[in-house]
Amino acid sequence: GCSSLPTKGDSTRNTIHSIINIAQITLVHIKKLRTRLPVAPQIEPSTPSIDGLTSITQDLGLLDNELQSPVTELLSQIQADVSSLEGRVRSFALTMDCPLQARPSGATGDSVFPDSQLHLTLPRC
Repeated sequence: GCSSLPTKGDSTRNTIHSIINIAQITLVHIKKLRTRLPVAPQIEPSTPSIDGLTSITQDLGLLDNELQSPVTELLSQIQADVSSLEGRVRSFALTMDCPLQARPSGATGDSVFPDSQLHLTLPRC
């Protein structure tokens, strides 16, 4: 009820719901961006293999870094979404005692997400 703390099951369910909600909002923002691009390339998204919360957290951190590389207003909302999503997944992974690497810092050089690099170059044209 209202006078007790949520159970671990309730807390986990709420966290997962929050992560899914942020991911869905991010997809909406990506779709809106694609309609604003001068050329909307037909890109088939390719994602790294996902082995669990540890790899999801690592990949979101890398994608967050890639989206921060250029200074572009068009991608700032998506970068904020990805950053928020990475933080939520990282926090959830810690509560599940998943081993996590340090958060990636700085530009990655070789793009793990080549489709993001294409989108990063289009707004600058």
